[in-house]
Amino acid sequence: MTNTACKNVAPLYGTYSLTPAEQWEFGHMAGNGEMGIIHYGPPGKEKVIVNHAELFLPLGTKTDIPDMAPYLEETRNISRTKSYIAAHDYFIQKGEELGHTIVDTDPFHPGFTLVVENEESEHAEDYSRSVDFASGELCSSFQYGDQHETRRLFVSRTSGTAVMSISSSRPMRSMKLSIEEINHPLLQMEYRSEKNQWIGTYSYKYGGGYKSRIQIEHNGSEMDFSNEEAVIKKADHILIKMTICPFSSPGRPIGEGSYETLFQAHKAEHESLFFKVKIDLNGGERRRWSGEELLEEIKQTGQLHPAVVEKLFDAGRYMFLSSTGVRPPNLQGIWTGTWKPSWSSDYTLDTNLQLAMAAVFSGNMLHGMEPFTALLKNYMEDFKYNARQLFGCRGILTGVRSSTHGKHLHWGDSSWGNRECDTFFGAFWTCGAGWLAHWLYDYYVYTGDRAFLENDALPFMKETALFYEDFLIEDRDGRYTFLPSYSAENGIAANSTQDIAVAKELLGHLIEGCKELGIDAEMIPKWTAMLDKMPPYLLNEEGILKEWAVEDHDENYDHRHFSHLYPLFQSYEFSPEETPALWEAAEKALRKKMVHWLYNPNTDTSSHGRMHAGLCAVRLGMADTAADIIRMMAAGGAIYPSFMTAHYDDHNVFNVDANGCFPELIHNMFVFSRPGELELLPALPKELEKGSIRGTLCRGQIQISLLEWDIALSCITLKAVSGKDQLLTIVMKKEGWKLDEEEGPRWVVPMKKGKPVQLKWRR
Repeated sequence: MTNTACKNVAPLYGTYSLTPAEQWEFGHMAGNGEMGIIHYGPPGKEKVIVNHAELFLPLGTKTDIPDMAPYLEETRNISRTKSYIAAHDYFIQKGEELGHTIVDTDPFHPGFTLVVENEESEHAEDYSRSVDFASGELCSSFQYGDQHETRRLFVSRTSGTAVMSISSSRPMRSMKLSIEEINHPLLQMEYRSEKNQWIGTYSYKYGGGYKSRIQIEHNGSEMDFSNEEAVIKKADHILIKMTICPFSSPGRPIGEGSYETLFQAHKAEHESLFFKVKIDLNGGERRRWSGEELLEEIKQTGQLHPAVVEKLFDAGRYMFLSSTGVRPPNLQGIWTGTWKPSWSSDYTLDTNLQLAMAAVFSGNMLHGMEPFTALLKNYMEDFKYNARQLFGCRGILTGVRSSTHGKHLHWGDSSWGNRECDTFFGAFWTCGAGWLAHWLYDYYVYTGDRAFLENDALPFMKETALFYEDFLIEDRDGRYTFLPSYSAENGIAANSTQDIAVAKELLGHLIEGCKELGIDAEMIPKWTAMLDKMPPYLLNEEGILKEWAVEDHDENYDHRHFSHLYPLFQSYEFSPEETPALWEAAEKALRKKMVHWLYNPNTDTSSHGRMHAGLCAVRLGMADTAADIIRMMAAGGAIYPSFMTAHYDDHNVFNVDANGCFPELIHNMFVFSRPGELELLPALPKELEKGSIRGTLCRGQIQISLLEWDIALSCITLKAVSGKDQLLTIVMKKEGWKLDEEEGPRWVVPMKKGKPVQLKWRR
């Protein structure tokens, strides 16, 4: 029976295009957290790239770190007596003398590519293709002559199988299926045909590999089947099922049943995850526009329509749900079509993984913490090795980049001392573990899961604190000095503001968590004393928060990283009530960065920088700036028509960390939470003055079943439920709002565990 469900239908939760994707980056994507697929190409020669989350190609590079600990003290001495750059040169030179050179991570790579060829459809008309975020289904549809053809695809959450259906309104003369050959010096590819199956074995030169299985079912008159291709004649329906299994995994059998049987089981599970949160921003009929039309409208008019914000919110959660299962999202989520991805498509730990994880809590995707936590546990021994080898410390030290292991090898400079080269200072990145611990502790703050706190969060945090205990040195006044210190990709000195902020957050949460559980009481005085020794943040002569809490290092505002604003966008240490001077200094720092980087037409257009700028802006109530960031990314080509994201404008480098952050950025426009406090509509852009959000989670074990607002009608409604008995403070900083005739801006609401509360404000 022919299925024409995809013909020119725009999914309500999703997007579509009326032209084929010529490059894989513009394709539509689906995944089940373990396998991913990319669907692209013209009707006459479509391609399906099949990925697996654990496919990282071993490069055969060394994995040992020289013992650099004996050189730490001299590195510090040179920093004090000569310069920070001279100290770095010395450290790198010693590393090179011991045989170290900068080492890239093992890259993420495609599993295989299925090629679907039909000569009759080479000049097809009435073409459309779509991705449905709510169901995880991809589709293409087209006409040639009086014949209509539809291709439907998904990756099953229930059977672990990628499934493709090819249907035609009448039998197709001939359909050819083949596997694209992989010519790579580090991989050997072998295929054999077995009845209606291809079984592939891919062996890595330096150990390991994976297997694939492709099963073909059809109702045609015949199929010529060989190791190279399958030619099916006179079929009006073809069903293709595909799996990938790493050698190290037991794998799963191919799912049994028809496309519809497998799809309906998958759809039920996928929808249960996707619809945990729903957003409605009054997108109207533009929800049915193509991705190209929506983005082109912004480019031509400069107007940000609510439908675009809805799509970005949904696409961000779709990316995370599709990419997260076996592992958290890497730089490209769970998808790639190249064997040489930028930055190896690895886990980059100085911004990118953190952004990919940004909406795991507010987006009500808590299952995503399991692979994140498992990844950190898998790297734990390597993190300990890093701390010992680089600085002679106990505890843990992350690298900047990781994939098949967590060893910190991506540091060095083959031209040490040559200041004209683009030196990478990653050897001195010491706050990575503390930043990653933010998510471990925040999981407890959102959920109240004491078992997770005790068994997962606190052990990791204690190891991080142990590193600080050994690494930090005291100055003449008994204050700690972070030396060497690195502010991500923006230079080295002492006392980077982010280093201080991360350590303060880590120690504060460690003390708080142990007190909550009534454990490690004997350690709390030591951690408290460490907190007391932290150096103060510094302001410059303009009252701007400095990126370095030292007097001997200049500021560089033209840079995509926003590391020194960590207390604003991540740890929430700064607030207008508790730290007004630092709050103002942080705002001035953001505005300086806006002039020199964000709105500078002559600098780079990094999406991760824009995301951190956006998070800072919404925290400061700068709604127009947050809207500007979305507008410039959409107009500049940092967002694909699929609503996946690029690292730069002009669709340059497919990269999903901005996808991961968009739901958090948008959520924070409507509600910002700290334990015991909700701030409603803190940064509401004028384009979004009517809308609602359902199902989102907030810190302090609060779930919002409905937050609905209509500024024109002067009405705000909140329905929420708490996971514990508590007094919840609700803040509305915009003047004039009343709750039951009680003036704001703060209201205290008693919450009983499990009992819904409904509140309505008017003005």
